[in-house]
Amino acid sequence: MKCLTVTASLVLYKPDLAVLERTLLAMQKAAEVARQSIPVSFEVTLVDNSDDQSLFSKIEHWLNDIAPRLPDWKVRVLKAAGNLGYGRGNNLAIDQVDSDFHLVINPDVFVDADALLQCLHFMEAEPGVGLLSPAVFGEDGERHFLCKRHPTLFVMFLRSVAPSILDRLFGSVIRRFEMRDCDYEKAIHPLEYPSGCFLFFRTRVLKQIGGFDPGFFLHYEDADIGRRLLAVARSVYVPQVRVVHRWSRDTHRSLRSKIITIRSGFRYWRKWGGVFSAPQAGEALFRELGASDDDRASVPGGMAVVTGANGFVGRALCPVLASRGWQVRAVVRSFPEDLESPAIEPVVIPDFDAVSDWSPVLSGADVVIHLAARVHQMREADKDPLSEYRRVNVALTCRLALAAAAAGVRRFVFVSSVKVNGEQSPVGQPFTPEDPAHPADPYAISKYEAEQALQKIGRETGLQVVIVRPVLVYGPGVKANFESMMAWLRRPVPLPFGALFNRRSLVALDNLVDFLATVARHPRAANRVFLISDGYDLSLRELMLLLREKLGGRALLLPVSMELLRHAGLLLGQKAYVERLCSSLQVDISSAIQELAWHPVVSPEEALAQLAGSMAETSGAKQ
Repeated sequence: MKCLTVTASLVLYKPDLAVLERTLLAMQKAAEVARQSIPVSFEVTLVDNSDDQSLFSKIEHWLNDIAPRLPDWKVRVLKAAGNLGYGRGNNLAIDQVDSDFHLVINPDVFVDADALLQCLHFMEAEPGVGLLSPAVFGEDGERHFLCKRHPTLFVMFLRSVAPSILDRLFGSVIRRFEMRDCDYEKAIHPLEYPSGCFLFFRTRVLKQIGGFDPGFFLHYEDADIGRRLLAVARSVYVPQVRVVHRWSRDTHRSLRSKIITIRSGFRYWRKWGGVFSAPQAGEALFRELGASDDDRASVPGGMAVVTGANGFVGRALCPVLASRGWQVRAVVRSFPEDLESPAIEPVVIPDFDAVSDWSPVLSGADVVIHLAARVHQMREADKDPLSEYRRVNVALTCRLALAAAAAGVRRFVFVSSVKVNGEQSPVGQPFTPEDPAHPADPYAISKYEAEQALQKIGRETGLQVVIVRPVLVYGPGVKANFESMMAWLRRPVPLPFGALFNRRSLVALDNLVDFLATVARHPRAANRVFLISDGYDLSLRELMLLLREKLGGRALLLPVSMELLRHAGLLLGQKAYVERLCSSLQVDISSAIQELAWHPVVSPEEALAQLAGSMAETSGAKQ
């Protein structure tokens, strides 16, 4: 195992040397523990921002005295040209390091003995993570809620300059900003706004984004760097890494501090697409996470049977499979007009229930991709919807899977739904395949029961079962609520969604079909459950702004609060619909990225542009 290198930087301004000594000795103990398990070297740079040469000399002499107590750390001190602030001060050290990992730490933070070991274990196991943030506690043992969401203008006002009575009045807003709706005993990712008191970076990623923005001074440097890092890597809160923060000052109390905070806040708001800047300001966040997909294998397929081939997803999937060398048997209820290809063989079955022998359809097949289903209905008319969902989504699916196993089919790919996981998730704690299922309606229950039955069939027959739970799919030809939203956006009327900062995972049609084509053959996909999305989550507000831009124009969005929207939905009998609009639902696709080397083939911006273009073509054809 190669020797890892960890560098660290601490920015000082008239430091309390007794407290700083505690910080460095805690880092020494953590280095000792880490080196017992991992070959690693450590170096720390102290950057003195104090504009006082005599104090700098005092710090140098003090360091010489305690150096023997820091045998595992190579320590040096730099003199800054005056008070450069937190970000620029750290940049002085960052510019000079060449390490695997770099820790930015405050001089009043005391790490647990195993903190550095936990950091290294996690970062080595998760190569796509660029930043780790720890659990932070006060000296009294009280938890500090330092995982935060992107700050809104109102939150910035409350946190910086508002009188304390407003802070108390809008406590629920602050609690949501501090992610208190999340379980701090579990990992949180993506972490939008990490705490600047302890930032454990992958140095390559830190260098890639250029370190801290030197335009900030004392405030919002951490919010800005967290946001920029998310454009190129993952940012994760890891509760197993624990530190104590002695923080006891109120940096917003004096008039001068408030002025500095306002200036930094104004810069942040302009930079990241606030009301004072162009909507394209945050466009860099649409870049894909992780490595390039150039090295994805392109192994030719065999025979693939696709049910529901005439549906929204099936029409897109069959040509993609054919382009990758598969012979496709497209099972449809009526003869398709647009599945014309020598590699695609339509098989018309008007009534799946009437099929007693699937062997002619399955003969010679290597994989079945089962898309056919009774889809979710917002206004369910059936008197016993669960029975009807079970008849189609469970019983028919099981009959097909058993027939596939008997016919010697190697793999059965079942397209399920994220609704198996639940209807909503706290922002920052996305659903994972390992989470307990919480299906909430007949459709979701039927999909979950089908998953369970298929896994049992797989265990008993040896059939490889792959379960894919997509989120809301969008793309050319999309119907239902997404189509309705697009129609409203084309009208010159204001819509009351300007204050919705929820987060929704979506999946572009191109990304979903590419993933289905991948799991049809990938060896490591066997007997696995995958959640799938674009890998970048949007608020309803962001989605509407971006889609309207692609349609040509600017969305007219009124900043109506989430609470008011919910009350309106209740009064209008649309409670469930409004709740779906307001709530968040995020999924974690890291298993697909890490285990299958799969990456989304299009960004949300590209996919929405394609959707807008197809809508314009359709509108033109109708005229």
